Amino acid sequence: MTSPSLRSRLAGWLRSRRTRRVAVALGLALTVAALVDFFRSLDPTLQPRKPSKVLLDRRSRFLGELPGTHEAYGFWPLPTTLPEKVVVTTLETEDRGFYEHDGIAWGSVARAAWQNLRNLRVISGASTIAMQVARLQHPRARTPAAKLHEAAEGMLLIRRHGHDAVLRHYLTLAPYGARTHGVVRAARLYFDKPIEDLSWLQAAYLAALPQQPSRMSPWTSEGHARAMARARRILTQLHGRGLITDDDLHVAFTSQLALARHPSRPKEAMHAVLAFARQLPADAVVHQTTLDLDVQRVTHRALVDNLERLRASGAGNTAGLVVDLPTGEILAYVGSADYFDAEHRGGIDYLTTRRSPGSSLKPFIYAMALEQGGHTTATELPDTPVEFATANGGLYVPENITHTFLGPMLLRQALGNSRNIPALRVLAEVGVGRVVQRLERGGVKQVNYDPDAYGLTLAMGSLHVTPLELAQLYTALANRGVMVPLRRFIDRPAGAGLRLFNEDAAMLTAHMLADPEARRPAFPPGGPLDFDTAVAIKTGTSQGYRDAWATAFSDRLLVMSWVGNHDWRRMNLVSGATAAAPAVHEIVERVTPEVRPWLPTAMTFPLPAGAVRVDVCALSGRLPGPTCAHLKTEHFVRGTEPQQPCPFHAEVALDTRTGLRAGPSCPKEHVTTRPMLALPEVYAPWARKQRLSIAPTAESPLCPTSDPAVRTVRIREPAPASRYLFDPDTPRELSTVRLAAAVQPATEEVVWLVDGAPVARVGYPHEARWPIAPGVHVIRAVLAGGREVSAPVRIVVDD
Repeated sequence: MTSPSLRSRLAGWLRSRRTRRVAVALGLALTVAALVDFFRSLDPTLQPRKPSKVLLDRRSRFLGELPGTHEAYGFWPLPTTLPEKVVVTTLETEDRGFYEHDGIAWGSVARAAWQNLRNLRVISGASTIAMQVARLQHPRARTPAAKLHEAAEGMLLIRRHGHDAVLRHYLTLAPYGARTHGVVRAARLYFDKPIEDLSWLQAAYLAALPQQPSRMSPWTSEGHARAMARARRILTQLHGRGLITDDDLHVAFTSQLALARHPSRPKEAMHAVLAFARQLPADAVVHQTTLDLDVQRVTHRALVDNLERLRASGAGNTAGLVVDLPTGEILAYVGSADYFDAEHRGGIDYLTTRRSPGSSLKPFIYAMALEQGGHTTATELPDTPVEFATANGGLYVPENITHTFLGPMLLRQALGNSRNIPALRVLAEVGVGRVVQRLERGGVKQVNYDPDAYGLTLAMGSLHVTPLELAQLYTALANRGVMVPLRRFIDRPAGAGLRLFNEDAAMLTAHMLADPEARRPAFPPGGPLDFDTAVAIKTGTSQGYRDAWATAFSDRLLVMSWVGNHDWRRMNLVSGATAAAPAVHEIVERVTPEVRPWLPTAMTFPLPAGAVRVDVCALSGRLPGPTCAHLKTEHFVRGTEPQQPCPFHAEVALDTRTGLRAGPSCPKEHVTTRPMLALPEVYAPWARKQRLSIAPTAESPLCPTSDPAVRTVRIREPAPASRYLFDPDTPRELSTVRLAAAVQPATEEVVWLVDGAPVARVGYPHEARWPIAPGVHVIRAVLAGGREVSAPVRIVVDD
């Protein structure tokens, strides 16, 4: 407790004159500081807001809206001249004396204070439009201090910017319900029209909303009733003040409001809206895209139905694209089956995700081969076992997806059947680096130029691409070699096309891809790759059945489909032909009649100008001879047609004593001539597996053409510096290396030596199998009847 003497001294000090002066000075200082802080906190600027952006389809149907500032919609710019109906109804509702005060309506303030005091609760706030702009720019709790702040800031806004600018800003920021701000967006949202075209009833209806936007929702019956009642009161007041005529009031009260339907965002277009939003121009708020909502829904439905069929085979998701040709306009963009499917990562846009395209890149390899002039559509390509040396000294032994071989094939059939071995042989001639450079020029990103990055497996999809990139590449084949830029917005000019292939090569490649007979026997007739009209199609399947692709194009459409899993999980034998192609086929069939239906449907793809038709041997691609049983008509760029006769079907002279080729010295009584299939040596192993009767390549030792004194032996397989991997779990009889030699004279036997030890003694065709063992090994072939020894071949077997 304080002692009496201390309390007495303290009271005296407080009553002293000096103390009072200090207290007054301190109070003034605090007041000045508070006023300085108050005025510093005032914001006299009209702060711009980032507007939302609406995306429409090509027929002006709603696709989606991207929010602006504070994740709200609207804030759209006003026209240069404000419509009278909007101004009059707004001022009547919010601030009738707006142009008569400096930001504070003092009479309204007094009236509101009296009403609030009399009712002991807030009845009226007396907020002017300027004060509301201040509150909309800096929302605060509804307190007397906040009201004072808004009043001061409103006065500053009017003084600095003038009444017109403040009114325009209010009409840009005011809330109209549904998270929408600004009268321009509200007019579009609720009436689907510009504010210049609003009727008196519609203008009054919009003017009513900002007072209680949450309680006057036009899309609820109660909210709509409140807004209509308020709009009628506004119109009645305007009529009473002589601002609208009797006719205006009568028309307003008897006309229909014509409220637009609530715009719904189509779930099928979620990825499209997000993807297109990343490329939105900055100079507009309404953007008309190239999408056709009908085509989008057809495409989505076909992809989803197809995916459901594949669920049991381990397929998790799908994506697809439809492009108008030759404009490049994207008509449908489906990034996944279901954007909201968390289990299968539907939120991933698979059209922009890099995946292995499988065989989908083969057409571009063949197009480059045609372009370089070393190949024609009838070039004979071996589909036989082959080994390729790799850059790191290893050996690459490719397979076809069917694990079978078809022997000699013409380039058209090799592409149509999507055979791996012929494509690898062509790629080896064209050059991996050249193909990679061309694909990068065509828009493929993230290309790796490391020598070991792709290798020949490029032909099977080791270069990963996005479906969008692949579609862009295919437009070059569909458009005579000129790549068509993919367009997303109607009002944006089309980009210049880029020539990716010469016209002849592109047209021939498209013609081959549209040839159903070229796809036999790999793809039987009547399947999803066959169409009644001219449609080029190519499928792709990545290693391990992780991705299935199909791309088709006609004279007016390009359609692409992808099927796979987000985590690269294997599917159960799900290939491009069985999984992706059915959806592509359905989309082509359903959408084509809706795209420029007045144009006749093309039944064939055009050929290069001046192309010539030539009948060739179906096996060799050369001019047919008298013994060629099967002919086909092929198309050639003039000057590239074959000049040589078929070497495969020939009259072969045989020595009846040995069954080998008869030389000129054979007595006539021992010579017989028969039409036979005379295949090059590369086909010999394949032909024997097929049990084909082919002409022997060896000469009869009884009457050879060559000098019998010449004796040679050369190892054909394995290739020098080959590298193998030893798998101890593989049975020994299956883990072998093929040994093959070229021998003259062919009747001589060969002894195969591995590390100096004999492992086999064989006659024609001088082939054997050796069970591999880890280590470095040296292989030689020795003629059994002499001392001739081949050059050594060194191989490595890794364990």
